[in-house]
Amino acid sequence: MIGLDTASISEFAIVVAGFAGLIVAVAQRGGRVHPLDRYRMVTMLLYAFTAAFGALLPSIMRSFGIDGDEVWRQSGLGLALLITANLLGTQLYQRILTDDQRGQLRWWMFALVVVGNGALILWLFGNFTGLLPGPASAPYFCGLVWQLVLATILFVRLIVVERTDAA
Repeated sequence: MIGLDTASISEFAIVVAGFAGLIVAVAQRGGRVHPLDRYRMVTMLLYAFTAAFGALLPSIMRSFGIDGDEVWRQSGLGLALLITANLLGTQLYQRILTDDQRGQLRWWMFALVVVGNGALILWLFGNFTGLLPGPASAPYFCGLVWQLVLATILFVRLIVVERTDAA
């Protein structure tokens, strides 16, 4: 049953990434892709692929003979590392934007990403160390779903948000 759950998460993440690629390809037909669209696309892909590849972690753990609750703790640690890399990557990638373009990024989206992922990283590390009670799989699955939520929000923003400057 759990294998089917993680496969579904992986499939959904790949679908979101594929649709975003289609949107950018259509937008690019008219010329260059706007830097804000490129930033949203890259950020969305990071979160979609984190969910997609993160969903494969339990299978990888099992292939190394890890079983039971330890599968979820180890998978959660891997997911926490992926999320941490994403946070760093998106902050570094943001530097290619001009001040005006950065000004168009919304504070609430930044808060969702930083606060949500920060809380998840702490939860995943706490679960890995055994300091937090509860089902070992809960932080892992919540982390995957949160990455999908972020990717989906970014996908919608890629489609509906208007920019106020030229590329």
